[in-house]
Amino acid sequence: MDHNPHLQPASAPADKGSEAGIERPDRVENIAFQTRGATPTASENALADALQALFAAEVYDLASVVAGLERRGVAPPTGEARWTEAAFRAELSRLGR
Repeated sequence: MDHNPHLQPASAPADKGSEAGIERPDRVENIAFQTRGATPTASENALADALQALFAAEVYDLASVVAGLERRGVAPPTGEARWTEAAFRAELSRLGR
């Protein structure tokens, strides 16, 4: 399994635990990709690969990351011709939900 088909919006279940206790591990299924609501698409994987390469090259500022995506030929998911800082922020926001 490469994603969690049971992923729900963030909310703590009653048996999740608190300051006084921890969740009951014998009652919780351990799903490897607990924060993935679906299998990543080819474009999402291409974006992730490009970001890993850029970060490995110590490229961190937004303008340089966007330029790096352009140089690597990673297509924006919006169907636009080029990445923009706004499009990059919007895509990360969408992926982070």
